[in-house]
Amino acid sequence: MSYRVSDTYDGIDKAMRLMRGSMKGMPERYRYMRHYDELRRSVAVLLVLLEEAAPWLEETREAKKATTRAKEMFNAVR
Repeated sequence: MSYRVSDTYDGIDKAMRLMRGSMKGMPERYRYMRHYDELRRSVAVLLVLLEEAAPWLEETREAKKATTRAKEMFNAVR
């Protein structure tokens, strides 16, 4: 895994904060609020799913590391 789930979570959170700030300064923003609200709900679902998947992804990474270590040890014995 090239980066951790928490980094992804933090990046999404930062992007949503930037978008919220941009929306506040937008003239006639009421036109786009429906789309903004739909996006917020979708991102909230994504973040919940990401949070639920984090332990599984961590286990997968640990299993991969252990398998790699075992292969290295096996190759060293040969």
